[in-house]
Amino acid sequence: MHDPNVDPTAGEQRATTTAPPSRRRAPLGTLAVIAVIGLQVTVPLIALLQPPPQKLGFQMYSALGGVTAFTIDAEGAEHRVDDLERIVAKNRPEIDWLPSLPEAICAAESAAVSVRVEQSGRSRSLTCD
Repeated sequence: MHDPNVDPTAGEQRATTTAPPSRRRAPLGTLAVIAVIGLQVTVPLIALLQPPPQKLGFQMYSALGGVTAFTIDAEGAEHRVDDLERIVAKNRPEIDWLPSLPEAICAAESAAVSVRVEQSGRSRSLTCD
């Protein structure tokens, strides 16, 4: 009879085979995580090299500072534009106003012969049509 407590293969040596070590490829998920982290560092670093503030850059929410605008009338008298909210909806300090504000002031101020806008030590002048 067969005794259930005795292992019939106890005297035999089991042959075990191990697979040769193979090169494991990095899982696709690991590569995706590395790519995302690389983008999160690379894009802001590239934007950091551009003049501030740049979208997606570390300085994206840093303010350039307040803007002041002056108009010059036909007699050559200079007038400070105090009501910029009338021309632009909100005078936000993080926006670079030099490229677009002089044209907007010329369009809004019919008596202006020329306009000068200053922001963060920079200035732009424009002769109105």
